[in-house]
Amino acid sequence: MMRAIVSMMLVMWGVLGVGCVGYTIRPPQQLAEPVAVHIVDYGDTSRLWLPEDSGGFTEWGYGDWRWYANDKKSLLYGSIIFIWPTAGTLGKHERDSGPWDTNGELLPDLVGYATDVYTFDVEMSSMRDLRSNLHERYESQVESEFYNARRRMSFVKDDTSYWLGHQSTSVMAGWAEELGCRVSGFSLRANYDLKAPGTTVTLETND
Repeated sequence: MMRAIVSMMLVMWGVLGVGCVGYTIRPPQQLAEPVAVHIVDYGDTSRLWLPEDSGGFTEWGYGDWRWYANDKKSLLYGSIIFIWPTAGTLGKHERDSGPWDTNGELLPDLVGYATDVYTFDVEMSSMRDLRSNLHERYESQVESEFYNARRRMSFVKDDTSYWLGHQSTSVMAGWAEELGCRVSGFSLRANYDLKAPGTTVTLETND
């Protein structure tokens, strides 16, 4: 058993070395009806903030159901989740505003926790299509809804599997593509290079 764990950890270290290159995101230009969206980097993961027609934002995240949603972590499980498909989860957090409140202050729960905020404009119709799809996916699995107080997010089991080719950062890159961005690269951790006309704000953390 120990030999198997060590072998899987060696594979993981090799994968992580490849997976730290990062994603380059090029936002769309010449928009007919622009709307601002945000990707917030939390260091180990990232989440997409989409505005709601009624006001405020919904923060969306993706990850492993056991590890990300339920915080059930172990050395063995952590060594296999990228190389063996596991249950995925879709998470959401309804917000009254974007990352900054109406006074221009960073939201309190982001202070010392979030590392970067990426902001860029996309076409309103593309944003609404993705937003509708995410809400529908979430509601279709609402019977499995679980609230994680530490992450301040509600989670449901997703129909998709979590693995190396479909993990939180690659899903975020896919959502950016659905919003009309051109995306290249690869990363297992939240690691983005947002090109103009997008803007990146690097925040102070507790580390």
